[in-house]
Amino acid sequence: MIKKVFLTIKEIKKTAYHHYGNNSLSIVKFLYYSMFRVNTFIVFQNTFTEEVPQYDFDPGFRVVQPTLQELDEIRKGKELTREFYCDKTQKLRTCFLALFGDEIAYIHWVCFKGDYSRFLKMGDNVAEINYVTTLPKFRGKRLSAKMFAYTTKCLQTMGYKKIIIICHEENPPIIKSFKLAGYKEVCRIKALGPFNKKINV
Repeated sequence: MIKKVFLTIKEIKKTAYHHYGNNSLSIVKFLYYSMFRVNTFIVFQNTFTEEVPQYDFDPGFRVVQPTLQELDEIRKGKELTREFYCDKTQKLRTCFLALFGDEIAYIHWVCFKGDYSRFLKMGDNVAEINYVTTLPKFRGKRLSAKMFAYTTKCLQTMGYKKIIIICHEENPPIIKSFKLAGYKEVCRIKALGPFNKKINV
Protein backbone atom coordinates (compact mmCIF):
# COMPACT_ATOMS: atom_id res chain seq x y z
CA MET A 1 0.00 0.00 0.00
CA ILE A 2 2.80 2.43 0.93
CA LYS A 3 4.58 1.64 -2.34
CA LYS A 4 1.37 2.27 -4.28
CA VAL A 5 0.84 5.68 -2.62
CA PHE A 6 4.50 6.65 -3.19
CA LEU A 7 4.32 5.74 -6.89
CA THR A 8 1.06 7.66 -7.33
CA ILE A 9 2.46 10.82 -5.71
CA LYS A 10 5.69 10.53 -7.67
CA GLU A 11 3.82 10.37 -10.97
CA ILE A 12 1.24 13.14 -10.30
CA LYS A 13 3.16 15.91 -12.07
CA LYS A 14 3.94 13.83 -15.16
CA THR A 15 0.38 12.53 -15.35
CA ALA A 16 -1.20 15.97 -14.87
CA TYR A 17 0.98 17.51 -17.60
CA HIS A 18 0.31 14.54 -19.88
CA HIS A 19 -3.49 14.89 -19.62
CA TYR A 20 -4.05 18.61 -19.06
CA GLY A 21 -1.08 20.42 -20.59
CA ASN A 22 2.41 21.45 -19.56
CA ASN A 23 1.64 24.14 -16.97
CA SER A 24 1.16 24.52 -13.22
CA LEU A 25 -2.64 24.73 -13.46
CA SER A 26 -2.64 21.17 -14.80
CA ILE A 27 -1.79 19.80 -11.35
CA VAL A 28 -4.65 21.78 -9.78
CA LYS A 29 -7.05 20.51 -12.45
CA PHE A 30 -5.85 16.93 -12.02
CA LEU A 31 -6.35 17.04 -8.24
CA TYR A 32 -9.76 18.72 -8.57
CA TYR A 33 -11.09 16.12 -10.99
CA SER A 34 -9.51 13.26 -9.04
CA MET A 35 -10.58 14.19 -5.52
CA PHE A 36 -13.27 16.87 -5.25
CA ARG A 37 -15.52 17.07 -8.32
CA VAL A 38 -18.64 15.04 -9.05
CA ASN A 39 -17.74 13.27 -12.29
CA THR A 40 -19.79 11.24 -14.74
CA PHE A 41 -18.28 8.17 -16.35
CA ILE A 42 -19.78 6.41 -19.38
CA VAL A 43 -19.84 2.62 -19.52
CA PHE A 44 -19.42 1.09 -22.98
CA GLN A 45 -19.59 -2.58 -23.81
CA ASN A 46 -19.13 -4.95 -26.71
CA THR A 47 -21.05 -8.23 -26.61
CA PHE A 48 -20.15 -9.22 -30.18
CA THR A 49 -23.63 -8.78 -31.61
CA GLU A 50 -21.79 -7.31 -34.59
CA GLU A 51 -18.43 -8.22 -36.07
CA VAL A 52 -15.50 -6.49 -34.44
CA PRO A 53 -14.02 -3.91 -36.85
CA GLN A 54 -10.51 -4.56 -38.11
CA TYR A 55 -8.14 -1.70 -38.82
CA ASP A 56 -4.70 -1.74 -40.36
CA PHE A 57 -1.93 -0.11 -38.36
CA ASP A 58 0.18 2.55 -40.05
CA PRO A 59 3.58 1.39 -41.35
CA GLY A 60 6.15 1.18 -38.57
CA PHE A 61 3.67 0.31 -35.80
CA ARG A 62 3.42 -3.09 -34.17
CA VAL A 63 1.43 -4.48 -31.22
CA VAL A 64 3.02 -6.45 -28.40
CA GLN A 65 1.59 -8.12 -25.31
CA PRO A 66 4.66 -8.21 -23.08
CA THR A 67 5.21 -10.22 -19.93
CA LEU A 68 5.77 -8.05 -16.87
CA GLN A 69 9.48 -8.77 -17.09
CA GLU A 70 9.54 -7.66 -20.73
CA LEU A 71 7.56 -4.55 -19.80
CA ASP A 72 10.19 -3.66 -17.19
CA GLU A 73 12.82 -3.77 -19.93
CA ILE A 74 10.73 -1.73 -22.37
CA ARG A 75 10.09 1.12 -19.91
CA LYS A 76 13.56 1.11 -18.32
CA GLY A 77 15.13 4.58 -18.33
CA LYS A 78 12.04 6.25 -19.84
CA GLU A 79 9.89 9.08 -18.45
CA LEU A 80 6.39 7.59 -18.59
CA THR A 81 3.02 8.38 -17.00
CA ARG A 82 1.25 6.32 -14.35
CA GLU A 83 -0.70 4.29 -16.93
CA PHE A 84 2.53 2.45 -17.69
CA TYR A 85 2.90 1.20 -14.10
CA CYS A 86 -0.46 -0.43 -13.32
CA ASP A 87 1.34 -3.69 -12.55
CA LYS A 88 2.99 -1.83 -9.66
CA THR A 89 0.03 0.28 -8.47
CA GLN A 90 -2.96 -2.00 -9.24
CA LYS A 91 -1.25 -5.40 -9.49
CA LEU A 92 -2.51 -5.88 -13.05
CA ARG A 93 -0.83 -8.47 -15.22
CA THR A 94 -1.98 -7.98 -18.81
CA CYS A 95 -1.25 -5.04 -21.09
CA PHE A 96 -1.08 -4.31 -24.79
CA LEU A 97 1.49 -1.88 -26.19
CA ALA A 98 1.77 -0.21 -29.56
CA LEU A 99 5.37 0.41 -30.54
CA PHE A 100 6.70 2.52 -33.38
CA GLY A 101 9.97 0.82 -34.08
CA ASP A 102 11.36 0.49 -30.57
CA GLU A 103 9.56 3.63 -29.34
CA ILE A 104 6.53 3.34 -27.05
CA ALA A 105 3.42 4.93 -28.56
CA TYR A 106 0.47 3.59 -26.55
CA ILE A 107 -0.60 1.33 -23.70
CA HIS A 108 -3.78 -0.11 -22.22
CA TRP A 109 -4.37 -2.80 -19.62
CA VAL A 110 -6.93 -5.59 -19.44
CA CYS A 111 -8.64 -6.48 -16.15
CA PHE A 112 -10.27 -9.84 -15.51
CA LYS A 113 -12.39 -11.31 -12.72
CA GLY A 114 -10.40 -10.97 -9.51
CA ASP A 115 -8.34 -8.01 -10.75
CA TYR A 116 -8.79 -4.51 -9.38
CA SER A 117 -11.51 -2.49 -11.13
CA ARG A 118 -12.69 0.88 -9.84
CA PHE A 119 -16.21 0.64 -11.27
CA LEU A 120 -16.96 -3.03 -11.92
CA LYS A 121 -17.63 -6.34 -10.22
CA MET A 122 -16.81 -8.68 -13.07
CA GLY A 123 -18.20 -12.13 -13.59
CA ASP A 124 -16.82 -14.99 -15.65
CA ASN A 125 -16.15 -14.37 -19.35
CA VAL A 126 -16.04 -10.58 -18.82
CA ALA A 127 -12.99 -8.36 -19.30
CA GLU A 128 -12.36 -4.63 -18.96
CA ILE A 129 -9.97 -2.51 -21.00
CA ASN A 130 -8.62 0.28 -18.78
CA TYR A 131 -5.73 2.65 -18.05
CA VAL A 132 -5.44 3.85 -21.62
CA THR A 133 -3.00 6.42 -22.91
CA THR A 134 -1.43 7.47 -26.19
CA LEU A 135 1.78 9.44 -25.91
CA PRO A 136 1.43 12.97 -27.37
CA LYS A 137 3.74 12.41 -30.34
CA PHE A 138 1.46 9.64 -31.65
CA ARG A 139 -1.97 11.20 -31.18
CA GLY A 140 -4.24 11.93 -34.12
CA LYS A 141 -3.61 8.58 -35.82
CA ARG A 142 -6.69 6.72 -34.46
CA LEU A 143 -4.25 4.50 -32.62
CA SER A 144 -6.58 3.93 -29.65
CA ALA A 145 -9.46 2.79 -31.87
CA LYS A 146 -7.15 0.36 -33.65
CA MET A 147 -5.80 -0.96 -30.34
CA PHE A 148 -9.29 -1.37 -28.84
CA ALA A 149 -10.43 -3.33 -31.89
CA TYR A 150 -7.27 -5.44 -31.88
CA THR A 151 -7.54 -6.33 -28.18
CA THR A 152 -11.28 -6.91 -28.38
CA LYS A 153 -10.78 -9.42 -31.18
CA CYS A 154 -8.07 -11.17 -29.13
CA LEU A 155 -10.36 -11.41 -26.11
CA GLN A 156 -13.21 -12.71 -28.25
CA THR A 157 -10.92 -15.41 -29.60
CA MET A 158 -10.01 -16.35 -26.01
CA GLY A 159 -13.71 -16.95 -25.23
CA TYR A 160 -14.70 -13.73 -23.46
CA LYS A 161 -18.34 -12.81 -24.07
CA LYS A 162 -18.44 -9.19 -22.89
CA ILE A 163 -15.79 -6.47 -22.94
CA ILE A 164 -16.25 -3.25 -20.96
CA ILE A 165 -14.55 0.13 -21.39
CA ILE A 166 -15.26 3.16 -19.19
CA CYS A 167 -14.24 6.79 -19.60
CA HIS A 168 -15.04 10.28 -18.36
CA GLU A 169 -17.88 11.97 -20.22
CA GLU A 170 -15.61 14.93 -21.05
CA ASN A 171 -13.30 12.92 -23.28
CA PRO A 172 -14.80 13.05 -26.81
CA PRO A 173 -11.73 11.66 -28.64
CA ILE A 174 -11.64 8.44 -26.61
CA ILE A 175 -15.43 8.07 -26.83
CA LYS A 176 -15.14 8.27 -30.62
CA SER A 177 -12.44 5.58 -30.46
CA PHE A 178 -14.75 3.27 -28.47
CA LYS A 179 -17.48 3.64 -31.06
CA LEU A 180 -15.09 3.04 -33.94
CA ALA A 181 -14.08 -0.21 -32.24
CA GLY A 182 -17.71 -1.38 -32.06
CA TYR A 183 -18.64 -0.40 -28.48
CA LYS A 184 -22.07 0.83 -27.38
CA GLU A 185 -22.96 3.00 -24.38
CA VAL A 186 -24.96 1.05 -21.77
CA CYS A 187 -25.05 3.28 -18.66
CA ARG A 188 -23.42 6.10 -16.71
CA ILE A 189 -21.82 6.16 -13.25
CA LYS A 190 -21.52 9.17 -10.94
CA ALA A 191 -18.40 9.53 -8.79
CA LEU A 192 -17.43 12.08 -6.13
CA GLY A 193 -13.68 12.29 -6.41
CA PRO A 194 -12.44 8.73 -5.83
CA PHE A 195 -15.78 7.48 -4.41
CA ASN A 196 -18.35 5.56 -6.45
CA LYS A 197 -20.52 2.45 -6.41
CA LYS A 198 -19.52 -0.61 -8.40
CA ILE A 199 -21.84 -2.28 -10.89
CA ASN A 200 -22.15 -6.00 -11.59
CA VAL A 201 -21.30 -7.06 -15.14
